[in-house]
Amino acid sequence: MSTRFRLLSLLALAPVLLRPVGAANLDGSSPEAGNAEAARLYAEANAYVSNMAEGNYSYAYLQFYWKRAQSNVDRIRRVYADSPTARSMARGELKLGPYALDYFRERVLYNLELKRIGAFDDVNCAIFLYGRDETRNDAKRDEALANILEVLARRQRWNEALRFPVLDVHRPLLLRSIFRIAAIYGAEDMVRKLSAGATPEDKAAAGFDAIQAEALALQGKPRADLFTFVADHPTGAVRAAALAAVVERQMLIERMERLHGAARPTIQTVHLAVQNTALRDDIRAAARQIFGGDEQAAAPLLAVYAASQGIAPEADAPVKAHEAYLTRLADAGRLDAVAAYARSRDLAEPLRRACALKAIELYAEAGELTKAEAARKAYAPAGTPGADDAAQAEFRGRMDSTEAPLEARRDTFAELPIADPCIMATAIMEWSLTPNRSQRGATPWDAVVMRFAGGFDNLPMPKSAAVGDAASTLKPY
Repeated sequence: MSTRFRLLSLLALAPVLLRPVGAANLDGSSPEAGNAEAARLYAEANAYVSNMAEGNYSYAYLQFYWKRAQSNVDRIRRVYADSPTARSMARGELKLGPYALDYFRERVLYNLELKRIGAFDDVNCAIFLYGRDETRNDAKRDEALANILEVLARRQRWNEALRFPVLDVHRPLLLRSIFRIAAIYGAEDMVRKLSAGATPEDKAAAGFDAIQAEALALQGKPRADLFTFVADHPTGAVRAAALAAVVERQMLIERMERLHGAARPTIQTVHLAVQNTALRDDIRAAARQIFGGDEQAAAPLLAVYAASQGIAPEADAPVKAHEAYLTRLADAGRLDAVAAYARSRDLAEPLRRACALKAIELYAEAGELTKAEAARKAYAPAGTPGADDAAQAEFRGRMDSTEAPLEARRDTFAELPIADPCIMATAIMEWSLTPNRSQRGATPWDAVVMRFAGGFDNLPMPKSAAVGDAASTLKPY
């Protein structure tokens, strides 16, 4: 072996020869220093988890420190593997707070990531609530989905709305929700895209033609254009949608003038936008044009408009007619008559319930919050069937109230007496669309997520190992 080669070999071995005898830590520290550092890292990690309780901090803040706790544990195992702390962890003698180390890494941190995402904003919170039970299939869950899609569309988040994962059976609902917003708000590019991309079967199931008739009416387009469209698409659904929109539009314009005294060019409600309010409709003349003189077919919608004028509807009139009449009574200050209406009329039970819920809503809208709460509890005390519907009605009235405007705070939604996560999702999405929404202080979504998904016990394993690893790993910074 040459002298040069021997010198190079000695230089390569120098770091090893110079390391203190007995050092086994990857950072080159002595066993004593490494043992102390491992104990410090564990104590810090355990303090993060033990002292930072869910509910006292936002999920984003909690996640930052709990992931640091996991990073400390990983460093102990990797760098100080021979330390007493590492050996105690390997034997399962140490925990982070109440959680076993593997359970914390694999399940708690993954669940915390889901909660952090769910509490990010109003849409994420509604999606989180909607997804609590993926096997559920009922009208309340469908309503929550439609509201989520409407909010995404109203915010011009078209691609997110179109990519929203739904079952094939819900494909018409998805298309209908998105197409309706595009049509009503004049997003012509999206209307063309959806019309070109959907099959004839999808268009029929989603009701594209009826939606376009509704949009023409709400936008205040020339009525000749509306009547021509109806004549070109002579189905019962198109005719009903056209006249319903004409009636709803005229009712909103008249109510605005009745309550506020002056017309505005546009009226925005939670779900509707009425444009070109200078154009007014003769409802009976419009009904004759749209239904071709078939008064019997137009009668239910004409009854709704008549009720909005203060004419008491027949007992078997549609729900909307009874609700329109109650609204007219409330606008006249006759809230006692509103409350007594359901009891004083010989109504079928579904109509009686609808009128009672409308009374709760109108009390809240008028700023009579004590009476609204009393009516809600009388309708259905908390925890009984119908309690969620009553709470939703009260919240809708509070959202629409100009007498006692709703101001959302940290616990506003979490304290609503609504137990169904899908009804809560609908309440959140409707609030996000109300034109007079107001928020003060901390965002309320962490409190909602905690109420419906609080705790970290008995969690399942993540569906994806890769996602679980990402959720438990602290990003370098």
